Amino acid sequence: MPASTPRRLAHGAEVASSGTHFRCWAPAPRSLSVVLEGGGEHPLTPEPEGWFSGHVADASHGDRYRLRLDGGDLLPDPASRFQPDGPLGASMLVDPARYRWRCDSWPAPLRPVVCEMHIGTFTPEGTYAAAAARLPLLAGVGIT
Repeated sequence: MPASTPRRLAHGAEVASSGTHFRCWAPAPRSLSVVLEGGGEHPLTPEPEGWFSGHVADASHGDRYRLRLDGGDLLPDPASRFQPDGPLGASMLVDPARYRWRCDSWPAPLRPVVCEMHIGTFTPEGTYAAAAARLPLLAGVGIT
């Protein structure tokens, strides 16, 4: 995704036909690089307010990568779409456009409504089982 192509996401890795565009918020470090497994290190450009971004032409769907702050240790991407080896392993680039839907008859909601909740504030018990019992309340107000 060249600089002239608008991003769809505020941060994270966006795979495109011409490589991958990375954007990460890291307000304290002076430098941030993307390190591809077997593909070298690619410094990102600092932006205002602690953001770093850049295009890596040879990064594509399925590649594993990590981030390096100020030349330090390799770290997973906090906005990664996939962590195949767990939260401390390398992140993997995923192109959502490559997913092939296998259910043609699913009636998608006309207008999806997403709700992020904290289990401890949604239920007095603070458990997933207690939240599951209250899901009809959410559906009743239109949360899909």
